[in-house]
Amino acid sequence: MVEFLAADARFSPISGSGTVHGLLHAPEAAPSAGLVVTHGRSGNLQNPIPRRIATAAADAGLAALRMNFRYTDEKGVASRDLSREEDDLRGALRFMANRFPEIPIFLAGQSMGARVCARASADPLATGLIALGYPLHPKFRPEVRDPPEWPMVVKPILFVQGDHDPFCDLARLREDLPRLPVPHDLVVIRDAGHSFEPKGPKRDTFLEVWDAVRRWMEERIPAP
Repeated sequence: MVEFLAADARFSPISGSGTVHGLLHAPEAAPSAGLVVTHGRSGNLQNPIPRRIATAAADAGLAALRMNFRYTDEKGVASRDLSREEDDLRGALRFMANRFPEIPIFLAGQSMGARVCARASADPLATGLIALGYPLHPKFRPEVRDPPEWPMVVKPILFVQGDHDPFCDLARLREDLPRLPVPHDLVVIRDAGHSFEPKGPKRDTFLEVWDAVRRWMEERIPAP
């Protein structure tokens, strides 16, 4: 574990005022790729999924930035269309590209953060997207269709979903995936909820989540 290597990072969004706050996990050697990790609507960068993803990524030789959206530090709420959060994320992309030029940078988001990653997909600095518990529809309402950011996905994307996620009916997701005009993959974590909390016997589902994320990124990182 390299938690002690996390360094404070502050940077500007691509538009608007204020400062975006993050924690940068950097490996000792030159990183093979970069990863920006975002949190869910009611979360922050200290939540288990962003923290453990960033730590595991640095252990694997990647530079990982876990970030807060501005509304989190301002004690506010997310913008209605998530455009302000997209500005924050694209600011994080530029921070990483300036700090680590010439390496691919992936975007990973938990829940609402995955929607923000989808919105930022067209940014030329983004190599691929990782959706961790994508909220495809309102809770227990799979009949609600057409999430507004779905057409914005223009980069390869990995979906990691629990099979007991009330915000993402797997049948609906599998039905909708062919609509994406880009390569897409789905990994289902069995007996797991929206935040991959285990349903049934206690186990650490993060190991399965990280294995899926790691394998997918490795396939897209150029050989040295």
